[in-house]
Amino acid sequence: MTCNPNWPEIKNNLLPGQTPENRPDLVARVFQSRKKQFIHDLIKGEIFGTPVAHLWVIEFQKRGLPHAHILIILADGKRPKTPQEVDNMTSAELPPSPHEAGITEEEKT
Repeated sequence: MTCNPNWPEIKNNLLPGQTPENRPDLVARVFQSRKKQFIHDLIKGEIFGTPVAHLWVIEFQKRGLPHAHILIILADGKRPKTPQEVDNMTSAELPPSPHEAGITEEEKT
């Protein structure tokens, strides 16, 4: 999970002329809140199955934005067993290129 400096909770609380780099306190609080909800959804919501253990490590990128590496260990009966089962549970996508035709200003940031 990576912090997005464009999250509304961050952008709406910056003073005119400020950037997220000027407010590490705000960035950290918003990231912590969103990470807490994400962990809750994963563990209590059993999105991927019944967890038996979990942990995370938070690191900071060069721009100062936090990100978390999260490990969840699932109960034997709930673990995906094949690559296809893993593919059905996960996805990833690259953001659009800012130079691509038809990209809005919001998508560029």
